[in-house]
Parts: sequence; structure tokens; C-alpha cells
Amino acid sequence: MPQMRFLALILAALAAFLALPAAAQDFPARPEGPVLDQANVLPPAEEAALDAKLRAYNQQTGRAVIVATVNSLDGLDPESYARGLAEKWGVGGAETEEGVLMLVAPNEREVWISTARGVQARLTDVSAGRIVRNTIIPAFKNGDMPGGIAAGADAIMERLSMDPAQAAAIEEAEAAAAKAGNGSERSAGIGGVIFWMVLIIFFAVIFGRGGRGRRRHGVASSVGNVILWSAIGSAMGGHRSGGGGFGGGGGGGFGGFGGGGGGFNGGGAGGSW
Repeated sequence: MPQMRFLALILAALAAFLALPAAAQDFPARPEGPVLDQANVLPPAEEAALDAKLRAYNQQTGRAVIVATVNSLDGLDPESYARGLAEKWGVGGAETEEGVLMLVAPNEREVWISTARGVQARLTDVSAGRIVRNTIIPAFKNGDMPGGIAAGADAIMERLSMDPAQAAAIEEAEAAAAKAGNGSERSAGIGGVIFWMVLIIFFAVIFGRGGRGRRRHGVASSVGNVILWSAIGSAMGGHRSGGGGFGGGGGGGFGGFGGGGGGFNGGGAGGSW
């Protein structure tokens, strides 16, 4: 029992220590409007256009979509930074919790969409991930950060404007399509693994026999080993390769865009480029 108590104390202390960076994080001050461009990636005209668009959307719907570019994540992962920033700013408001924060960290090449509880039925983690992968990151990779940010904001607002039932239907259809695609990829991957396993066994048998009791087969055996391990490496490499997903979340509104609260509970998605 004393050992268990000691272990529990150690774990509690470790958890408190790990929570310190986020708790003590010195986040940027809340801007007056829905856009903070600390990283200076938005030309003045495009920043003004984005600001006006997000303000108009907030006035029409009461939902807050906030964009923040930062110079550094200060050692935090993008999901933790985005959630902490959104909570500090009170994005989304305490009552409705209808807010979204799009965080862009150009120096770390990270982007994260954090969603509050009030919008997660419309903008799910899967939907946020698709916006990041299919809309924002391709533009960033092409060197068009202003275009990627603007297009990402448009996609977020479009999704938030859907009826929850419509959003759910689209989500289900997209998930089914993704599952079908992943199934095809897995089938192809399994076929590749089987091919390499057969090839590995073939070389193991052929060169294993040739190497036993005959010194003149030493070169052949060495060549066989090279081919064998190359095949193993290729098989393992092919098995490791593949796609990744993205997960996470948050919430919205502040100042004229909500104010107080936020309800960011870890929802959302992100990625790097």
C-alpha cells in the first residue's frame, strides 16, 4: 500500500508538471477583431478583406471564426496551443460556445483548426481535417499562405452554415467514401506484402541450399543475402508507407465575437506542410 501511494503521488506530480507549460503559456494579447497576424503573412489588403468577411459572418450568425498566425508555438503542440489561445481569448462565448479558431504557425509549419462544443455537430473533427488537408495545406505548399488561410476560413464558414442534419449526411457520405478508398489501399498493401514474403522465402531457400557445404557458393550466398535483405527492407518500407490522419478540436467567439468561456474541449484537427 505505501508503494502504491508513493506511485500515485509521483504520477500526480508528473501530471502537474506536464500541465505547467500550457497553464503558464504567455499567449498573444487578444486582438480587437477576428484576425491576428503576428507572423505577418497576410498583406494588408488581404487581411482587411478577411477581417471584413469574418465580421460579417459573425454579425449574421452569431458564430465566431477567428484566424491567428503566430511566430512560435513556444514548445507546445499545435492542438494545445490553439486550445489554450482560444480559451484565453474567450472565443465563442460561454453561453453558446459557437466558435472556431484557425491557428497557423509558419515557422513550425503547423496549422490547426480548434472547435468549441457548440459547433462540433456541424464542423466535426473529420470535416476539420479534410479542410486542413484538402484546402489549406495544398495552398501553403504552393507558397500561397494568404490564399490558403482565406480558403480555409471560407470552408469553415460554409460548413458551419449547414443544418446539422445536412452536415451529418455529408459527413456520413464522406466517411463511407474514405472507408472504401482505405479498403482498396489496404488490399493493395496486403497483396504487396504477400508478394515480398513469397520472394523472400524463394531467395532464402535457393541461396540457403547453395551456401551449405560449398565454399564456391560464398559469393552467390552473399549476393543472395543482399537481395534477401533488400526485399525485406522494401517490404517493410512499403508496409510502413501510407497516409495519416488528423484529429483534435476547440470552440468559439470573443469580444464582439462572443466573449468569455469558449468551451474548447479538444475537438478539431490539424496538419503540417
